[in-house]
Amino acid sequence: MAQMLAPGRRARGGVDRLDTAPLGRILTDMGAIDQPRLEAALTRQTSTGLRLGEVLTAQNAVDEPTLTEALAQQWSIGTITPATDPPDPELFNPDALEIYLEHKILPWRRLGNITTYAVVEPSRAAEGLAALAPDAPFAFFAMIGPRAFEAALAGHLPEAAAERAAHRTPTEFSVRGLDRARIWFGLGLAAIVLTVVFGGPLAVAMGLVVLFLINAATTVLRLCALFASRRSQPGPAPAEGIIDLAGKRAPPKITLMVPLYREAEMVRAVIDALDRLDYPRELTEVILLLEDSDRETRAAVASTDLPGWVRAMVVPDGLPRTKPRALNYALDHAEGEIIGILDAEDRPAPDQLTRVAALLRSAPSDVACVQCQLSYFNARENWITRSFFIEYSIWFEVLLRGYRALGLPIPLGGTSVYFRRSSLRALGGWDAHNVTEDADLGMRLARAGLRAEVDLSVTEEEANCRIFPWIRQRSRWLKGYLFTWLSHMRAPGQLWRDLGPLGFFGLNVLFLGGATAYLAIPLFWTALLGWVVTGEGIWSSSVPGWAIWPAGVSLAVGQAVMLGCAVLALRRRGALDLILWVPLLPLYWTIGAIAAWKAIIEFFIAPFYWDKTRHGVSRQGFGAPMNTIPVDTI
Repeated sequence: MAQMLAPGRRARGGVDRLDTAPLGRILTDMGAIDQPRLEAALTRQTSTGLRLGEVLTAQNAVDEPTLTEALAQQWSIGTITPATDPPDPELFNPDALEIYLEHKILPWRRLGNITTYAVVEPSRAAEGLAALAPDAPFAFFAMIGPRAFEAALAGHLPEAAAERAAHRTPTEFSVRGLDRARIWFGLGLAAIVLTVVFGGPLAVAMGLVVLFLINAATTVLRLCALFASRRSQPGPAPAEGIIDLAGKRAPPKITLMVPLYREAEMVRAVIDALDRLDYPRELTEVILLLEDSDRETRAAVASTDLPGWVRAMVVPDGLPRTKPRALNYALDHAEGEIIGILDAEDRPAPDQLTRVAALLRSAPSDVACVQCQLSYFNARENWITRSFFIEYSIWFEVLLRGYRALGLPIPLGGTSVYFRRSSLRALGGWDAHNVTEDADLGMRLARAGLRAEVDLSVTEEEANCRIFPWIRQRSRWLKGYLFTWLSHMRAPGQLWRDLGPLGFFGLNVLFLGGATAYLAIPLFWTALLGWVVTGEGIWSSSVPGWAIWPAGVSLAVGQAVMLGCAVLALRRRGALDLILWVPLLPLYWTIGAIAAWKAIIEFFIAPFYWDKTRHGVSRQGFGAPMNTIPVDTI
C-alpha cells in the first residue's frame, strides 16, 4: 500500500495544514495547467466564491485524481487510489454510514492500533474522527477525491446506502407505514360500494348526498381559487446582478438532479438542454441519476463526453425502485446550497437558475422552495397533448395561483422545483414509497411551517401524446394522491393543528376531492345520457329528488367551473387558439376516470409500483421551437 502520511505527519485528531505553496502553483509545477489557465480560474474564483479546485474541475481543466494529488501535496499527506489501494471492507460499518456521509471520512486500512482514514477534506479530519472514533490512539489521514469516496461507499455499503435512501422519510410521514390503514380504507370503500349497490333507494340516496358534499366542496374551492388567482402573481423578477454579488455575498451553488431510468435515447438531449442555462458552470452541479440495473442507460452515459459540471451517479439496487429513492440517495452527495429537480425531457428557460437563486436569496427563511411553471413543447401535436396543455395551464395559471393566494398548502410538481438543501434534509427528503412524492413533499413543507414560492420561469417538457401511456401516467398520479391523503389523515388531529382549519380543508379537497371527481365522471355521463334518452334520471322512480338533484347539479357546475378556468388560463398564457378545444375537456377527463379506477386497483395490489412514462416519443421531438407563454396580470 502507498504511503498514507508524510514522515512526521502523525496525528491523534486531525491534520494541520503546513505553510506550503498555493494550490495553483502546485498545479502549474505539476504541469497540470498553464499560467493563463490559472489566472482565468482565479478570476472566476473571485466572482463565484468557490475554491480553486471546484472552478478548475467544472471547467474540465483538471481531473479529480490530479486535483487530489495536488491537494495532498498542499496538506503534506498521502493520497488514496482505490484501484491500486483498495480498502479493508471489514472496517466499513453500516451503522456508521451517516457519519461517513456527514464528515466525508472512511476507515481505510488498519495496522496494529493505527487506522488510516480516507478524507475528502483534511480540514475536517479532526471533526470526523471525533464523531467516528473518539478514542482512537493514533490516526493517519490520506486524501481521497469526492467521486472516489462516493464509489467506495456505493461499492462496499450498497445495502446500507439503499436502505437509507428508501427509509429516509420518518415512518409517521411515509406511506410505507400505511399497510393497516390501507386495509381499513379498502374495507370501508367496499362497504360503501356494496351498501349503495344492494342497500336499496335510501342507501343510494345517502351515497348521492356524500358525492354531492365532496363534489360541492371541490367545486367551491376551485371557484374560490379562480377568483383569488386574479390578485395573485407568481414571484417577482430576480434582482439584477445576482452573478455580480461576490463582493458582498457569493451566488449559491445549485445542484440539479436528473433521474434517468430506461432513458438511453435522452442522454444527449438532457445535456443539450442544460447547456442552454446561463448560470455560471462553476456554480452548477448536474447529477445524472442512473439505476444500477439499467445497463442501457448507463452505457449511453458512459459513451457520452460529459462536461466537467455534469456527472453520473449510479444508485445501488434496492426497493422500491422509484424516482424519490434515487433523489434521496443523491441528496447525501449533492454539494449545492439549492437542490433542483428536472426530468429527462425537460427544457428549462435559460435564465431559470438565475431567477431561482435570486428569489431564494431574497426570500424570507420560511420560503423553502421555488416552483417554476411547466408547459409542453408538443402542445399542438394532437388532441391528447392539446388537452394536456390546457390542463396544465389551468393548474399553473388559475388553481395554483389561487391556492397560493388563499394560503393553502401547495402540492409541488415533480420537476422544475428548487429547494433549500437545509430544509429538504430537515424534512427527511422525499418519501421513496410515494409515487407522487412531489405532492406529498408540498404537504410536509406546509406542516413544518414552510412555504413554496412560485416563479414565472417556464420549463417545457414532452406531453404524453398516446392514450394508453397517458392512462398509466395519470393512474400513478391518482394512486399517489390517494396515498398522500391517507398518509396525512392517519392522525387528523395533528394535521388540523399543523395546518389549521383552512389548510386541513384544502388538503382533503385537493387529494380526496380530486380523485373523487375523476371516479364520479362515469356517474355523470350515465345520468346525463339517461336523462337525454328517457327524459328522467336513472334513479328517478326510486330515489327521492332531494338526493338526485343536488348531486346532479354539483357535477354539472363542477364541469362548468373547470371549463371557465380553462378559458381564463388560456387567455393568460396567450394560447387563445386552443379555446375551441375547451368544450372537449369532459371527454378528456372521462379517460381520466379509467385511470382513476386503475389507480384504485393498484392501490391495493401494487401500492408502490412506479408506472414509468417513456419520453422521446413525440413526433415534434426536441428540435421543435419552444412555446412562448406570456403571462399577463388579469
